[in-house]
Amino acid sequence: MSAPVAVPPPKKCELTITAEQFNYTQPPAGQFKGTFPASPSRTVTMKLSKVPAPFPFSLTGGPFYQGRLFEGGVDKGSITLAWVSKFFRRATLEIDTLVGAVRPAPVPDGAGGTEFFDTVFAKTGWQLSVVQDQLNVPVPSGVVATNCWSSADLHALMTTVRNPATNLDTEWRVHMIVVPAKLGCSRGIMYDQIGVPREGCASFSDDGYPVSDSSNFGLAANKKQRDVPRAFLRSATHELTHTLNQIHQEQETAADNSIMTTTPSVADVLGGPATGAPGVFPDQIALAHNTNVRHHLNHMPDPVIRPGGWPFASWFPTGAPQAADRHDFEPSELALTVTATTDRVALGQPLDLTWTMTNTSGVSLRAPNDVSTEALFASIAVTDGEGHERPVRPFVILCEHAKLGELEPGKSVTASAKVFWSTAGFAFEKPGRYRVDVAVSWSAQGVMVGVQSGIDVFVDYPTSASDNHSANLVLHPEVGKWVALGGDAYHLGEACRRLQALSQTAVPSGARAATAAAGDDTTAPRAIDGFADMLPDRAKLARLRPELSTETGGRTPRGPARAAAPGRKRAAKAKGRAGRKR
Repeated sequence: MSAPVAVPPPKKCELTITAEQFNYTQPPAGQFKGTFPASPSRTVTMKLSKVPAPFPFSLTGGPFYQGRLFEGGVDKGSITLAWVSKFFRRATLEIDTLVGAVRPAPVPDGAGGTEFFDTVFAKTGWQLSVVQDQLNVPVPSGVVATNCWSSADLHALMTTVRNPATNLDTEWRVHMIVVPAKLGCSRGIMYDQIGVPREGCASFSDDGYPVSDSSNFGLAANKKQRDVPRAFLRSATHELTHTLNQIHQEQETAADNSIMTTTPSVADVLGGPATGAPGVFPDQIALAHNTNVRHHLNHMPDPVIRPGGWPFASWFPTGAPQAADRHDFEPSELALTVTATTDRVALGQPLDLTWTMTNTSGVSLRAPNDVSTEALFASIAVTDGEGHERPVRPFVILCEHAKLGELEPGKSVTASAKVFWSTAGFAFEKPGRYRVDVAVSWSAQGVMVGVQSGIDVFVDYPTSASDNHSANLVLHPEVGKWVALGGDAYHLGEACRRLQALSQTAVPSGARAATAAAGDDTTAPRAIDGFADMLPDRAKLARLRPELSTETGGRTPRGPARAAAPGRKRAAKAKGRAGRKR
């Protein structure tokens, strides 16, 4: 950009701006991460002069410029630059509140005013409209509202209560559902990562600040969020900012007293040696994004930030280290062990993966206290035999208890996941050899550090009509969503139908005679082994999806009852171990 220092009258002062344009390539249907070219799509030059602003731009009080646009020295036409707002971006927050829950409320700002979602984002440079929508939303059937909520129940609730007229292409709109839950449920989650990414988040009014998360919660210790308004608003704003594709500062820079640092880490920052006076949490919580997050929110491209745009954290580098910007610990310092229940799976069979990070040094190391993908410190990538890498992103962002802490010598942190489907597609789309890698990463004073490891997996070729039929049933996005939600997603009708069919028959009934005559195997398909803890419960299916019983002529599904499936017990134990220190 250039402008003359002085211009003699009557000549007009002319401002020259050179700009590079990068054209965005939309992703294929069903995907959400497009691409920008490495080099500019074109370079243009604008020659502008300031003129009086016409109505309605005269109402903004800002400058107004008109001039000509040139490309390659060729005049392409007129151009106008007008000041339209003091904000960089705008969005709408829609809040629905379940019966028995309490939504976040404005809090004093210390100067006679109040702070709320809109003022926090105004300081960042956003115009946020807050719609306090439905109150006393009924508790869904079969859900205990004062327990920890499953991802499936939250997703089902969102699909029934959010504004049906929402169009993310015309309005950036985020849905927040406030439910009671209870102490220890993680205060809130950004749970909507399937279908259209980042549409919704949840806040838990009756969760709060257990001393197991931090010893620096001060007067908020063991209290519910509804009883600590400033901390409650901070936590809810944290989840809201996750829906705008922002990650934890412990991953990107360092823990600080800002919105995108996790709550326990904020308490530890405030309760540290320099500010350890009693009561600093929650009274001295800063309701603001730090400079780093403000820059992202205002200057990252629209597709990266907007709800329904790029999948969560897909802009952030993970995986193989680059010597200039990442340090991996040696196995003699910090070791990551990755295991699976099997190294061979059938086509369409989920892979149960477990990883353990162990301090193998003789001293304490500062490391994540939770290495689950939902806590954002860990990532999974699957690479096929042709070298094509595909990330396996978590559906739920469950991170409010996660922080960097001291990992004692010999101690471990373990997590697990079912590798099957994510917003990037199916992990194992075809038979062949794959590499499954896990990376655990965090920031140490602005430098990425971590550990990584992986295993080789072979996806077997189908050997029977039964194998082919089962793969056809389960390699469907709705079944993928069912698995990503942890099962019990009875609002996904197509997934229920397909999994019911998987549990009922080995091959379609009309094909049994033909395959048997040909000597083909008609036993239960191998893929069902990966769904032993994920098949629909017979009683719930009959109650919540009675039309499926009608489709089968009233026959009772022959799949195993939920309590009888040993795979469910294994999965429950694995889930209980996930992210815990040993």
